[in-house]
Amino acid sequence: MMLLESEIDLLKFTFLRTNHFSNNNQSNIPKVYFIPNSRKGLGIDSMGELAVSFELSGQFVNEAGISVPYIHIAHALEQAFNFTFGNVHKSKGRVFKRKPFNLTKALDYLKNLVIRENRNRVANKDEKR
Repeated sequence: MMLLESEIDLLKFTFLRTNHFSNNNQSNIPKVYFIPNSRKGLGIDSMGELAVSFELSGQFVNEAGISVPYIHIAHALEQAFNFTFGNVHKSKGRVFKRKPFNLTKALDYLKNLVIRENRNRVANKDEKR
């Protein structure tokens, strides 16, 4: 649960940073690209899974403080990471058509990456002692 909260905080920061830069010189914005590769980890529907999760959290809001729908979150992800869903509603549908143990496939993958990195850092810290 804490991992999901930290991911949400990171994306809030990313969206705020994107909005901050949209009013300034576009050449200062670092380009970040999402390269989908479902065999190695994250595919397009993984980003759909993240967008669904963010929508359900109710923590992504517009200027008036009202929770935004999935489509707005999906478009923000597309802009932030320079990719396109194609049909965002089909992506959302594919997330919910997954088998129950695969519903959070992308979140599980990301969680395991963080756990592995933590183990590596702890191991490296122990070696330095």
